[in-house]
Amino acid sequence: MTDLFETAIFAVLAALILGFGVASAVAKRTFHAVMFLGVVLVAVAGLYILLGSPLIGVLQILVYVGGILTLFVFAVMFVAGDEDEEVLS
Repeated sequence: MTDLFETAIFAVLAALILGFGVASAVAKRTFHAVMFLGVVLVAVAGLYILLGSPLIGVLQILVYVGGILTLFVFAVMFVAGDEDEEVLS
């Protein structure tokens, strides 16, 4: 039962990493790409925890999600306005 549960969680995390990684690469808006990258980084941390390394998972969240992603968000906010917003008619 435990192996099936771990396999299901692994499959969900892998699907999140692949799906949001592709979404981050093809996103038209920079802010959306950064948010998709945040989901990928949190899913990678969950994968580390699932594989038996909780310290690396917590460090992933603290360093990458807490630090690097916050830096990306502030950088996007400071240079906002360089993208043309398309209005659907």
